[in-house]
Amino acid sequence: MNRLRALHAVRGARAGRAGGFGLVQVLLLIAVLGGLATTGYLQWRERAAMESSRQEQQAVAQADRALVAYATVMRRLPCPDVNRDGEEDCAAPANQKGWLPSVTLRLAGVDPGVDVGQLRYLVQRGAGANDLTTLTDEWRPLEYDDAGKTFFAMRGGAYPTDILTLADLCQRLETARTTPLAAGMARVNAGTVRSVAYALAHPGNTDADGDGDLFDGANSNAAANVSLMEDPARRSLLARYDDFVLERSVISLQSAFHCNTLIDSINTVALGHDVVVQVADMRSDNIDSARRAVAFSTLAAVMTALEIVLAVAEGISDAVNGAAEWVTCAASLGLAVNACAAAPQHTAASALAGGVVYANTAAVALNAVAAGIAGTALTLADDAATPAQVCPPRDMTLINQTLANARTELSNATAARAAVQVEITNKTNELNTAIAARTAAVATLRAVLRDGAASSQIDGLVDPLLTATANWGAASYGRESVNARVTRAREERDLWAAEVAKYDAMIADRAGTITRLTSEIAALDALIATNPSDKAELQDQRAGKDAELKLAQDAAGLARVRDKAVASLALAQGVLDTALADQSAAATSYTNAQGAYATAYTNLTAGAGRYAVYNSNGDVIRYLCTTGCTPGDTSVVGAFSAALVDLFGGAGSSGPDVNAKYLKPVKLQKELDALNQKLTAAQQRVTEAQTQVNELESMVNNPSACNVTGSAVIPMTPAQAEAILIGVDRKGGTR
Repeated sequence: MNRLRALHAVRGARAGRAGGFGLVQVLLLIAVLGGLATTGYLQWRERAAMESSRQEQQAVAQADRALVAYATVMRRLPCPDVNRDGEEDCAAPANQKGWLPSVTLRLAGVDPGVDVGQLRYLVQRGAGANDLTTLTDEWRPLEYDDAGKTFFAMRGGAYPTDILTLADLCQRLETARTTPLAAGMARVNAGTVRSVAYALAHPGNTDADGDGDLFDGANSNAAANVSLMEDPARRSLLARYDDFVLERSVISLQSAFHCNTLIDSINTVALGHDVVVQVADMRSDNIDSARRAVAFSTLAAVMTALEIVLAVAEGISDAVNGAAEWVTCAASLGLAVNACAAAPQHTAASALAGGVVYANTAAVALNAVAAGIAGTALTLADDAATPAQVCPPRDMTLINQTLANARTELSNATAARAAVQVEITNKTNELNTAIAARTAAVATLRAVLRDGAASSQIDGLVDPLLTATANWGAASYGRESVNARVTRAREERDLWAAEVAKYDAMIADRAGTITRLTSEIAALDALIATNPSDKAELQDQRAGKDAELKLAQDAAGLARVRDKAVASLALAQGVLDTALADQSAAATSYTNAQGAYATAYTNLTAGAGRYAVYNSNGDVIRYLCTTGCTPGDTSVVGAFSAALVDLFGGAGSSGPDVNAKYLKPVKLQKELDALNQKLTAAQQRVTEAQTQVNELESMVNNPSACNVTGSAVIPMTPAQAEAILIGVDRKGGTR
């Protein structure tokens, strides 16, 4: 029994100790649980805030996607909701800021993800083309501008105006992008204020800035913020801002809608349409050209025949002129130097006339072939061309008339050659007669000086005079020839000097030159418009001044032309210097020849004053005289004077006469040389005329057929291409 009591006592003591420890534990447990609850609460609040922020971002992001989808479907952005009924309010353009029109978005088939009046919405509604909530015809495909020679002109009024697609919104976005920032434009309140396409704001959970508006800062609906939202990058400042803002820039929308790709794809089709138009124009031109070619293939024979006639006439004229100039040159012993210079040119021209005739004859022969080629071209270009249009009947009358003309020319050429041959025969006879007359005149002079004697004291004075006369003729021609060279060289030098001076003046005052030439051209245009009798000359003047104007407008080109003129002036001056040196030498030569002739002539006439004559043994048999005669002398003054005049002319010691007997053969020889040149030209004319006749006879006897092959190739019409372009534009292009 005592042991039982003791055991109970021990258990009671242990129980007392156990009960006290439990209370402390309970208190500790309560403290721990309170701390855990506080920590859990704080973690819960943090997670709740994060979840709220995530939901806010998701709501704004979904609304942003809804706006992009709406714009894609409707080709514009919605207006803000100002009365919180969920529908857009577009009546007042000034309303750029309001509530997200969730009902309007849903009606367009998109889900904004929020209820009515949950998000604030700011959209760019600038005046005119800068209003992103309006859909009008802002964009059209480009077309080629013939005036500007570019592919950057919007299609005009003939293009449909009812095509309203995403491209029109893209054009408004481009206008908004390039419009400078101004008061009243939708923008965000950043460090540097910037315009936006639109912006969305979520108000957060509290009125953090305590102004009575759940939206903080510039997101509020205060009057000052009517077109303003906060910068999306703004962070909470002392818990006075807890909104979330999403900004859509114009460039980001252009990228979202693939504006550049969209517009370029439609413009590519537009470029194809312009190419089709150009091909159609080319086809029309080809048809016109082919019709003209067919029509003129017959007329070409007439024109070519006319050219043949003209070429032959010019050839005859040049041959005649050349012969006349050679004769003039010869007759003057070179004194008519201009004629001597022109004669070879006309002789060459008369020879070239035959070549022109031959070429034109060949052209006539090709007319039938050309008609076939033109007919083929017409057939390929125009499926409506008739056989009569493709191969019209040929009028052989024209070809036959051309052949008759050619035969007439051959007859005339043959007659002209025969006439020249007669002239050469006559001139040769005249030359031989003149040579004989000169020989006889020299013999007469010698006989007069001897008066029947075997020799005379002054026989040795005759040959020096004859030599001096021949030298005078050569020196006279040489002097006149070089004088003509000097004249031409001086004219050339003066011409280039004037050109250099003109270019120098143009360079010194280009602006004044351009003004002056423009005025002069306008004055000439006014004169030409009156159709005066000298219209062709005025048109030539105008063309020259127009060339000068273009040169004055090109500074680099003007400098190059001036440098070339300076080089040409230097060259012309060198030619003139050489000619002047030659002129001085020729003048000296002529002076010496003139002096030698005068001396020889004077020596003979002075020696003939009183001189002895001898028999065959060399004995003086008597004296002859022209002056200072003494009794017993025989005077020969009359016969001596007549012999001198007959042989050298009546000018005495000042110079011989080219028509007197001593120089007459020289003159006739030059005329004969000219006639031989004329004969060469005449022979060439006969050869070419015969070739012409042969060609035309072959063409008449073997007419070429009008061979036409192929069938029309019809390209796409401009109307078809435009229909494709309009269809592509209406469907919004290829994206």
